[in-house]
Amino acid sequence: MGEQRFKETGRGSFWGDFLYEQVVPQDHFLRQLDWVIDWEAFGARLLALYEGQGEYGRPPYPPEALLKMLLLAYWFNLSEQQVEE
Repeated sequence: MGEQRFKETGRGSFWGDFLYEQVVPQDHFLRQLDWVIDWEAFGARLLALYEGQGEYGRPPYPPEALLKMLLLAYWFNLSEQQVEE
């Protein structure tokens, strides 16, 4: 079996974390969710639904990132384009 690989999202990189710290206040709802929810557990369960589980073909986006985008769109009534921006 191959190794799982995903597209880079910028989160976890120096600039991604630096910008996140500058833009999102410490007491923001999204930070509280990030602290309470184990996103990696959701990612592992969702990854089982991916054909190939990210081991071959084009690298998929991390499943937890897609779940977060879906929830942001729902909670804040945003279009896909607005969530991406």
